[in-house]
Amino acid sequence: MLKLLFIRHGESTGNRAQRMSGQAADRLTAQGQRQCQQLARHLYQQEWRPSHIYSSPLQRALDSVAELAKVWQWQLSDSPMPQVVPVASGDPAQRRTAERAGDLPQLSIRPQLQEFDAGILTGLTWREAQQQYPDLCQALETGRDWVPIPQAETPLDGRSRAADFINYLLATHRNGDAVWLVSHQWIMEHLMACLMGCDRTWQMPMANTATFEFWLDRDRWSAGGISLGISDLWQIKRFNDCQHLSEKSGP
Repeated sequence: MLKLLFIRHGESTGNRAQRMSGQAADRLTAQGQRQCQQLARHLYQQEWRPSHIYSSPLQRALDSVAELAKVWQWQLSDSPMPQVVPVASGDPAQRRTAERAGDLPQLSIRPQLQEFDAGILTGLTWREAQQQYPDLCQALETGRDWVPIPQAETPLDGRSRAADFINYLLATHRNGDAVWLVSHQWIMEHLMACLMGCDRTWQMPMANTATFEFWLDRDRWSAGGISLGISDLWQIKRFNDCQHLSEKSGP
């Protein structure tokens, strides 16, 4: 099976201030770092080790990848080509094991995983937006259809780049791969809708570091027919899971 784990980034400074961060360069808060560390320990205990990691290029996602990688003693390289490299361990046997190329996940930064471009609303709280753009905000609050935001993406823009990434993912990976995708709430809703074949994108509450895990038989993905109805081939192992946030921290 091909295993996919979607991960929302940890709490960012924009999340804390309730700002519409969009594609701004927010960093993680101290709480966001702790959330990622809790998730990392949880995944480590479950032996959920990725063979590949895909990340949004936005800083809050990259910060989350760096925090998640610490429990395995990996760190992000400063190389122009993003990759993961091992941190030296005090145990020579562990160091030799970690340094084997096959043990290191491949990291790839993908612009398709960026959050919604909020246009002129980027960086504003809703109160600030109401003060600066009262007519636009009233239309957004009362309109039943999409209200264009100047310089912002549309839902179809998000759906299109999500579909492009899912198509790339399924064309690139095979059964036996274990993939992490570290991204953002709005685009993750589109990504999962595309993966699951939904013609609608569903809004959902999604805590920071919430996880969604899908297993699929890549060999039969394009088979069609009766295979589409065999649920053993397409499994949701966790959906909007935040169990790690309620677990006690280690020593």
